[in-house]
Amino acid sequence: MSCFGFPATQASATQAPARLAAVNKASGKRGFTLLELLLVMAILSVMGSIAIPQVAWLLGDRRIVRGAKLIREELMLARIDAMREGRTLMMDAMLESNAVRVRPYFSLSDSVNALDQTGSQSSLLSGAEQGQFVAVVADESQTRTIELPEDVTVKSVAVVSAARAMEIQQASLASSQADGYSQPILFYPDGTTSTAAMILTHPTHGQITIKLRGITGDVTVSEVGANQ
Repeated sequence: MSCFGFPATQASATQAPARLAAVNKASGKRGFTLLELLLVMAILSVMGSIAIPQVAWLLGDRRIVRGAKLIREELMLARIDAMREGRTLMMDAMLESNAVRVRPYFSLSDSVNALDQTGSQSSLLSGAEQGQFVAVVADESQTRTIELPEDVTVKSVAVVSAARAMEIQQASLASSQADGYSQPILFYPDGTTSTAAMILTHPTHGQITIKLRGITGDVTVSEVGANQ
């Protein structure tokens, strides 16, 4: 019996809730209220609305830079292939798209020279006719197609006119350029190339310019700038 006349077990039972409350108060542990959870969610939402566009911007910027590096590598590779194979190669691009292609240049005189070496049709062309060049792609499997990253397109391709390139450019004017392709950038067996500039563009992240120097074949890439 306790001093108040109650059994000891009943007294301890009435003191248990008070002891539990004291322990919880001493430990300082408690749950989150609904207001606190809503406040945290609001803060995370604001942070996400700021961070996600920045991440998307960085990814888009990397795509156009990656596209420029890809074109730079293809320009250098086409020059090396032209020297190794001993023939002229062409690079052109479908404007306002992400398609670029590299292919060998074949002329009608090339076909005649090949036949002359076999002695089969040496008199196919004679006199002034031998100076006429007509673009003939003998094997489409020799065309290499390059695709730029998503949302990166070719805005323009500018090629400086040269005397020895005039015939090839005129031959391609009626065919490739009529289909939406740009002027061809030429790579010669002696290691020289056309002097040209290709501009890649992204709808929101600006544009970048890749320049090719004809005499040395050096390729330079500009910084990303605003669309013009």
